[in-house]
Amino acid sequence: MDQSTIQSIVEFSKTINLSAWITAGATLLLAVLTFVYVRLTGKILSTQSDPCVIISVIHDEERPTILQLVVRNIGSGLAHDIKFEFSRPLPVREFGLTKDRAKEVVVMKDGPLINGIPALGPGECRKIDWGQYGSLSAALGDEPVIATCRFKKNGKEMEPTRCPLEVKSFEGTVAAEKPATKMAKELEKISRSIQHLSSGFHKLKVEVVSLPPEKDVEDEA
Repeated sequence: MDQSTIQSIVEFSKTINLSAWITAGATLLLAVLTFVYVRLTGKILSTQSDPCVIISVIHDEERPTILQLVVRNIGSGLAHDIKFEFSRPLPVREFGLTKDRAKEVVVMKDGPLINGIPALGPGECRKIDWGQYGSLSAALGDEPVIATCRFKKNGKEMEPTRCPLEVKSFEGTVAAEKPATKMAKELEKISRSIQHLSSGFHKLKVEVVSLPPEKDVEDEA
């Protein structure tokens, strides 16, 4: 075997080794990318089914002057073992339209915000009458109460949410009754009035005026 043949065989072997290394490297890279893709897809799907519990302050649509605390699961999964922590004691049932305070602030000592909530499904909520703007504004002052919501998913502790609870932003806002609510109230009044009339609550007065005798009528004619 001459020298040129040996060199050709060596070069061919090097070419085969290089191709094998390139193939192995590409296969390894593809495996890594596939692993990353699967992990990211699984994480995205898991996140889409995570619960998320928040607390917010809203106007009661049927009683416009009343502000409510609403605990709601805005996520798409079941939240359980829900507990709450507050940066300072939370006032409760502060009813009064003015900021004049004639009583001591009463703090919340029981209820779902203190005792916790066993579970909330997607979209489920708990509503609590908190009070009216004037009294709540005086009780809270200028600083909001920070509420921390802790909850679990399948026994795993989820990332807590922190929500500021305040009423200052409601100053000057519109809180009118819905037309449907007003209509329902008016219909209820009409219904009560009809019931009173039909039950004889309002007596119907009828005055009977006697007609003059026919003879007197003829004389006048």
